[in-house]
Amino acid sequence: MRNHHNKKNVIKTLLVDGNNLLKIGFHGVKDYYHKGKHIGGIWHFLNTTRRFIENHNYDKVVVFWDGEDSSNARKLIYPQYKENRKKHSDSNEYKEQSFSEQKGRVKLYLEEMFIRQIDVDNNEADDLIAYYCQISENEHKTIFSGDKDLTQLIGETVSLYSPNTKQFYHNGDKVKGKDFEFPHSNIKTLKVLSGDKSDNIDGIYYFGEKTLVKFFPEILDNTVSVSDILTKAEKLFENNEGGVAIKNLLTGKTKSGIYGDEFFVINEKIVDLSKPLITDEGKELVELYYSETLDPEGRGHRNLIKMMMEDGIFKYLPKGDDKWVYFLTPFLKLTRKEKRNYKKNK
Repeated sequence: MRNHHNKKNVIKTLLVDGNNLLKIGFHGVKDYYHKGKHIGGIWHFLNTTRRFIENHNYDKVVVFWDGEDSSNARKLIYPQYKENRKKHSDSNEYKEQSFSEQKGRVKLYLEEMFIRQIDVDNNEADDLIAYYCQISENEHKTIFSGDKDLTQLIGETVSLYSPNTKQFYHNGDKVKGKDFEFPHSNIKTLKVLSGDKSDNIDGIYYFGEKTLVKFFPEILDNTVSVSDILTKAEKLFENNEGGVAIKNLLTGKTKSGIYGDEFFVINEKIVDLSKPLITDEGKELVELYYSETLDPEGRGHRNLIKMMMEDGIFKYLPKGDDKWVYFLTPFLKLTRKEKRNYKKNK
């Protein structure tokens, strides 16, 4: 295998799960306001991105957003997908409006900072990120996301940073599940079998992590596919081992019914990021932002400073006359790199 880490000309790219990062600041930084408007999401997004660029010297940053109707492809396969996320009563129209406004504002900042961003109707950020990873072998990529689904993508040229655990995960590392740590290569198998409550995906009835590890302990150390699990389950069943749990597994039984092989076909389709559910338009945009340089026309630090003043960002910087310079420096370094690339390829 080629070791991309040792190549001098390797491009270091940060891939940001935009909605995930924005939600952390929006819900977590509650007391940052300017002129009566909450700006916690904006502040946290900018500060976190700044810190990562500064600490890891990325050459390129791409932010991926969930587009309008982003769940459509999976809902066609599994209509219950994310149905548990329906709006709650009296819910917070104000919060939803504030989140939308802050998202729109962050997008304007990213334009000025030479940070690529992809937002395509009918596409989820996970799938866009997965496709980007597939077509960019010459880049060493770090995914920024608390979404465990994306650990499937970890490999020789892909790492992941989780803001939930505040850890980097590299090729060969294990990822914490509910009760056990699993090789990142087994997260897909785990999700297919156990489902995902946060996405309203049913798993096998009475077949959680503890049951899975009890009958298939090899999943804690070796890469194990759903097919491997089912092959061994058939042998256990023939030997009258495993009881109800193994019977449920072999019949595809969930809390809502018995689905047989269809259960595994459906769950693999909606979980497996090696086959991203991405539209042709999504593919075209990902390919464009992977290969093309950014036109510097109309972008600049003066616009950034103006926006920061309008949003009250300066009052939350550490005290000192030069703190705004310190805050902007990583973005300006990224800007210079992008401008050089543009001139080189023009």
